[in-house]
Amino acid sequence: MSKDGIDASLGLAFSLELFKRYQKNGVLQAELPRAFGIPRRCKAFLHLARGEVVSVYLEDQHGQRYSSDKESLCRLDKEKGPFEWIFLPQVPIAEQLPLAGSPNHSGPAIPRSPVPTIISVLPHERLIAWTPQQKEALYTLLRAINGVRTVEDIKHMLPFSPDLVDELLRILLELDVIIFSA
Repeated sequence: MSKDGIDASLGLAFSLELFKRYQKNGVLQAELPRAFGIPRRCKAFLHLARGEVVSVYLEDQHGQRYSSDKESLCRLDKEKGPFEWIFLPQVPIAEQLPLAGSPNHSGPAIPRSPVPTIISVLPHERLIAWTPQQKEALYTLLRAINGVRTVEDIKHMLPFSPDLVDELLRILLELDVIIFSA
């Protein structure tokens, strides 16, 4: 059972429905035996944003990544598993940044709204399992990032909830597509 109380060992498809219902953010991962043409054991990763699967990939023992999709992993889990899925919850990026002047702040001042800057190309192979709507949301956010606008500016100009903008920014940060500056 994961720390947040959802037992992901009940099968991947069932677990994904629970994560969707409770709009969980995080990474669901499991070690798999040889799968999908990878000659040795590998790890499967499903990144969730508000319960929706936004990225799926496999990683071999050398760190090489291979794209995959939710349906294939669910089928493999049903036929050869269930595997031991571990859920690592993630806090939206806005909650990760300590604010200057906050009671528990004990470091250099971090501005209330950092500025995201694009530093590399979006790895399109990582978006294969994304729906067209998810891709469009990500591309819309990328178009709003210009190295000058703050996160707050971007949240005000986009037709998305602040939580969704935070989650998309977190994903771009994980993909090493953006960095934050003051």
